[in-house]
Amino acid sequence: MSPTQAAERRASHQRVFTNAALVGVLATAAKLAGAAKIMVTARYFGAGDQLDAFVIAFLLPAFFTDIVAGSFGASFVPAFIRVRSDQGDAAARIFARTGLALVLGAMLVVSLSLAAGGSWILPLLGSSFSAEKLRITTSLFLALILWLPMSACIAVWRAVLNAHNAFALAAAAPLTTPLITIAFLYAGADRWNVYTLCWGTLVGVAIETVLLGWGVRRLGIPILPAWRGWTPEMSAIRRQYVPLLAGTLFAALCPLIDQGVAGSLGSGSVSALAYGTKLATVLAAISATAVATAILPEFSRLVAQRDWSHLRHTVRIHSAVIAALALPGAAAIIWLSGPIVRMFYEGGAFSPSATLMVTNVQQFALLQVPFAILFVLAARLAVAISATVVMIRASLLSVAATGVGDLILSRTLGIAGIPLAGAFAHAIALASLVYFLYRREPRLFRAS
Repeated sequence: MSPTQAAERRASHQRVFTNAALVGVLATAAKLAGAAKIMVTARYFGAGDQLDAFVIAFLLPAFFTDIVAGSFGASFVPAFIRVRSDQGDAAARIFARTGLALVLGAMLVVSLSLAAGGSWILPLLGSSFSAEKLRITTSLFLALILWLPMSACIAVWRAVLNAHNAFALAAAAPLTTPLITIAFLYAGADRWNVYTLCWGTLVGVAIETVLLGWGVRRLGIPILPAWRGWTPEMSAIRRQYVPLLAGTLFAALCPLIDQGVAGSLGSGSVSALAYGTKLATVLAAISATAVATAILPEFSRLVAQRDWSHLRHTVRIHSAVIAALALPGAAAIIWLSGPIVRMFYEGGAFSPSATLMVTNVQQFALLQVPFAILFVLAARLAVAISATVVMIRASLLSVAATGVGDLILSRTLGIAGIPLAGAFAHAIALASLVYFLYRREPRLFRAS
């Protein structure tokens, strides 16, 4: 390797680490803002009927925003970078507008379907609701559907910004929704009741959309959609998006399985699982978001350039760094789990025996974090090389391992066996995904 190539690789690694740190800090800020919003919401609405109505109304719009629109962004980034590398900036601008037209059209269809089906979906979700409570839920639900078309714009424009390494704006924009919602609550909760949460959410999402659109426009990319047909590049996105969406949906089954098994273990088990897995979930989410956002454009750029040697080196370096940081970090937090649980939870109705149970759950749950972050790294490699179909197999194995592990370990270790089974399931998912990638692209694993 020449000195110039070595310098380029060092610069590439430094750029990824810097971007990951930036995204991680901003993602943490967004999580803290979200926690503050929950605290303010609890102050105004407690746990009564109005908040019940909003939670049920919020459920489906949030699901389709996170799963459907969010998954599209991951499949869009490598395709956009490939078009820009092979065909130039003008073709990339056209591709961005076509991608926006596709996902915007899809979310409009989802919006209309939800609006038409809300009259029978909502009574199922809120089966115990009174007629008046269901009426409020329905009106909130119909208003929140406006979120879906905006989520399409957010997904595509955030992907475009990330593809141009404009990570700061893309990662900071989600702060607007919790902050605007808090402002709305202080300004109008007494006057507009729970509708304040609805309007605060919609205004916050609208501002986020405007900010991202402004950032994309500054890059010289038009923000209006323009459908140019099923070009080969758009067909490639469709082939990668469907497996990615399916894998994400399968992975979402694991928490449901955990909760179902916990519900069979007696009083307090579901609550202990919820308390004990909270910290691990937040740490994994923040770290995974930072890694996934920063590494996908770099992987996609190297694939577009067909620089397999540099790609292999990049995967190994970042895997080693993640392991070197995540393993001792998780071990340290596991060691401190008792004091952490006592500080945040113990007191009042939360007894010392509950502290012991939640501490055990939290310690086993933290074992999942290194595997979860490394899985995201491997998953983004799969996206970059257009091998998202292998993620379905890995997700299915994870679901099967979760179900079997929960049933076996919960019988021997109680509620703490469920997060331990989750750690094994994450390890199996990671090992299987790496194996499937090896079978798909052996050159990624050759010695440099």
